[in-house]
Amino acid sequence: MAREEQSHMVLDQIARQIMECHRCPLYKEATHAVPGEGSMVARVMFIGEAPGEQEDTLGRPFVGRAGKVLDSLLTGSGLGRNDVFIGNIIKHRPPGNRDPKPDEIIACTPWLEQQVNAIRPPLLVPLGRHAARYVLGRMGVEFLKITDISGTVFEGEPFGFPQKVIPVLHPAATLHNPLSRGHLEEDFRHLGELIRTMGP
Repeated sequence: MAREEQSHMVLDQIARQIMECHRCPLYKEATHAVPGEGSMVARVMFIGEAPGEQEDTLGRPFVGRAGKVLDSLLTGSGLGRNDVFIGNIIKHRPPGNRDPKPDEIIACTPWLEQQVNAIRPPLLVPLGRHAARYVLGRMGVEFLKITDISGTVFEGEPFGFPQKVIPVLHPAATLHNPLSRGHLEEDFRHLGELIRTMGP
């Protein structure tokens, strides 16, 4: 069986399980779970925080205003949604888009671990501080502010095999603070350069 076909089967199974997940109470107020989507053999995996209102309505990641920002940044890096996989550390929307609670992250992130291990992307891009804290925490890396480390390349084995991790600002930051757009574009410039050094 080809790797892509095998990944497709495993990811479909994980997605079905996420749709029925009751590991934490978030499912009670959510409209849809948002397992994630994209290439089954992606070399780059983007990890966000949690679904927002539009994502909850459609069951797809990054389809609201922050998603439009992400799409334009992907294009600028020479990537499209079909080239990458986009997921979140939390698969159901927290009420009012509040921050995920620690116990919700503990309950939900095993799904993300399974997805990462099914795809085995050599490059992870955590979007925002919550995703960065989760991924880098698995490597023993701590930080105070996402702006201190965004665009920096870390190397390690956060999910049990060698990966590069380049945290970036969350695209939603530009909606609240237009001045952060330049910072985010710089993060994605670093990302584009890193991808080019990885070769085909």
